[in-house]
Amino acid sequence: MVKIRNGIMKDCKDLLEVYMGTRWSEGFTTVEQVKMEHKGVAFEKWGWLVAEIRGRVVGEILCRIEKNPVAGRIGIIRSLGIDVRHQKKAIGTKLTKAAEKVLRAKKAGRFVGTTTPEAYNYWMKVDYHKRYWVLKIESPLSKIPSKSSKKLKRNIISEPKTLLKTMRFSNIAYPGELAEVAREIITYGKSGLIMEFYSDDVLMGVGAVVKQDDNTAKFIADVTPKGADFSNLVVLQTAKAASKLKPKKVWTLIPEDKLPWYKGLVKWKSEIYRNFPVTKLA
Repeated sequence: MVKIRNGIMKDCKDLLEVYMGTRWSEGFTTVEQVKMEHKGVAFEKWGWLVAEIRGRVVGEILCRIEKNPVAGRIGIIRSLGIDVRHQKKAIGTKLTKAAEKVLRAKKAGRFVGTTTPEAYNYWMKVDYHKRYWVLKIESPLSKIPSKSSKKLKRNIISEPKTLLKTMRFSNIAYPGELAEVAREIITYGKSGLIMEFYSDDVLMGVGAVVKQDDNTAKFIADVTPKGADFSNLVVLQTAKAASKLKPKKVWTLIPEDKLPWYKGLVKWKSEIYRNFPVTKLA
């Protein structure tokens, strides 16, 4: 009998085995590493569900809410993992349905998850479907132009402790990415910058950039509906802010239909990202 319940910290001991099988490429080797996945920003306690069989946790799902100016409240499914020894017992389906129930109670109008090509068959079975590809675009930092405007003010947030309310949304950015990059900076303490952009005290956009290694930094930029006219500046200033971290190149992930927002700014090198989003109406 499979029991679905809210996760608690002592479950992380069992989840280490799950992570070592399903997220082996991320290098999980200790219970403390697993616990860090269930702390800090971008993690919601109400959005952590686990599957238990005979007193042992064999899978989990993590989810949270994000706002979108077109779709309204979106239920983001951050991760779904099942012990490889139990993957043919419909546990993934039970966890997904339970997460959807939680997200509906939070008034989500649709659900969005991210999948690898190999796992897409599972998501189709539970009525999730691919709507678009995601592009990875990158450029040498030296090729990012410096641009400014007296109409737009950038405010770099000094030592943020929590996820800004302004970062719990997506518009032109890939859903969920703002929070995930902020999480690397705030929760994991990686070198990075979080910034807001204002015009006449009205929020126009948000950006974040995090250093990944000596050569690269990842950035995410997004604008509010009111900030559409400033999208070029928000993107360029966010990417250029990586100069403080001294990488050689910067990159970001964007929905393929948003490429026109970026294309005229820089001569980006682009490729289709391996993972892609799947969606379902609530």
